[in-house]
Amino acid sequence: MSQLQAARRQITDLACPFWVGHFSRLSHWKGQHVLLEALVRCPPEIGAIFVGDALFGEDAYAQGLQERVQALGICDRVRFLGFQPNVLPLMRVCNLIAHTATAPEPFGRVIVEGMLCGRPVVASAAGGALEIVQHERTGWLTPPGDAAALAKTIITSYQEPAITAIVARQGQLVAQERFSLEVINAQIGRVLVEAAPAKTIISQLVAVR
Repeated sequence: MSQLQAARRQITDLACPFWVGHFSRLSHWKGQHVLLEALVRCPPEIGAIFVGDALFGEDAYAQGLQERVQALGICDRVRFLGFQPNVLPLMRVCNLIAHTATAPEPFGRVIVEGMLCGRPVVASAAGGALEIVQHERTGWLTPPGDAAALAKTIITSYQEPAITAIVARQGQLVAQERFSLEVINAQIGRVLVEAAPAKTIISQLVAVR
């Protein structure tokens, strides 16, 4: 069985044809509750999977998410998959990757991972996401904590598959150009080479002293 097939088997009981994936530890500032509120505003064909566990004493928030799903009546559209050692196959079975942080993140690795997987992404318009995503070109940006705006983008992605495919492809190409392992390794190599002369001079000065 391929990794993709194994990933699909984890959500086969989620009957929705369109899946929004959220990949992060369960924490209030990561904004899983924002996606739940957005999901209520979306057609019933749209569901969500949450990958990640509560850490650092945030179990009450995780329990609150489960209770919120019950209260909103969307149990048949939501799955919490907990910690997964390999998230990439799960990303690939999603139709959209959502980043919903309510506070600025310095980078946003999940955004890049989603783009590299060829998945369209929607991210909170704050922090590092602003330097990663070009709105409506390589992904979408929505105001942090704005469930209505997030829902609008999710619905657009669902109803406009041709446009979504173009955005996803553009995002993947840009991510490969900027953030692939080969590119990052080359950048690190250049920094080390440029730093080498300075290290040599410092070593010589220390030796003289």
